[in-house]
Amino acid sequence: MGKSLRCFALLIICTLLLSGCWDRRELEERASVLAIAIDQDEKDENLYKMTVQIPIPIKIAGSSGKGGGNNADAVKIMSVTGRTVTDASNNLQMRLNQRLFLGHTRILAVSEEIARKGIQDIMDSFRREPQIRRLMWPIVVKGKASSLLEIKPRIEPIPVVFLMGLIENGMKLGRIPDQTLGDYFNQTSNLTMEPFLNYVEARKNEVSWKGVAVFRGHKMVGILDDEQSWILLQLRNEKPGGDIVIPLPKTKNGYVSFRPHFVKKKVIIHKSSSATYHCELQGDIVELTEDLKIPPEQFILQMQALIKKEMENRAKKLLQQLQKQYNSDILKLGLILRAKHYQDYWKTHNWKEDFRHFPVRVTYTIKLRRLGMEMQ
Repeated sequence: MGKSLRCFALLIICTLLLSGCWDRRELEERASVLAIAIDQDEKDENLYKMTVQIPIPIKIAGSSGKGGGNNADAVKIMSVTGRTVTDASNNLQMRLNQRLFLGHTRILAVSEEIARKGIQDIMDSFRREPQIRRLMWPIVVKGKASSLLEIKPRIEPIPVVFLMGLIENGMKLGRIPDQTLGDYFNQTSNLTMEPFLNYVEARKNEVSWKGVAVFRGHKMVGILDDEQSWILLQLRNEKPGGDIVIPLPKTKNGYVSFRPHFVKKKVIIHKSSSATYHCELQGDIVELTEDLKIPPEQFILQMQALIKKEMENRAKKLLQQLQKQYNSDILKLGLILRAKHYQDYWKTHNWKEDFRHFPVRVTYTIKLRRLGMEMQ
């Protein structure tokens, strides 16, 4: 009797341990989508046009060990229309012999036309879809979003892989913000901040990052170019951004190029009535096109003052644009104000309207680490 019970218990345990495979599905039975592009349908403005990029595994790996195929064969691009994103997905499934799978999707491209009208209804479907990863990158595309999936970079067989490499390398260098779908959801559901997305332009064989698209709520209200976006990265995320090229005063065509490497920032809220950003940049002089013929000590002081003035002017223009023109707090200043002055300010004010008139000042401290090498 005891032996029979032990065998029965062992059978139950084995059954429970093996239950994880009950819903398994082979990879070959799925059509994995790497990128999705959403445009307005050209014939009917009430319809969305959804374009997807699906890799063809046998074309990428190559058949009979002969290596991979060319760019045109490695992926399949399909377009469908629908009243909603879900409706378009269902229409796409009707054209596939395999089950549509969105768990590997890394890029969501939205046309600028749609972004300016508002993307709340589009994002709602992605928020509710359990297959969608929150680390996916939503991107606003200048012109048609589908053009981003149709580029043919010659150094990668899959266009989306090229775009992912572009964003990942830019993030590591601190020049492109890491703005994921999860970040967008958090920022649109928080009263203390507004969202932004990366803004790119696609051409025939290449794609280039052009800055960030500024949102107020779910509507795109403007664009920051690359230099303005780098200021935003310094003040918001303590990322260095790209090289700063400044004309040299009292020269005809002289320029100095400063490459920041380290950033520190500190935000001081003055009695919940104004704010000051203190930002410290440490970096190198990487180019000087004019010989100023001054001692190194004097040169360092002169360059630090020149770069400081330039950065403070750029930051001032950025704040004027965000506050007066877009009224969008993508700096997350409201989050700091709420954390430090919740009782005396936040409960009695509407930050969505107050941000436009809130006094904000930025001061920079520049420290030159290296001046570069010169051949005598």
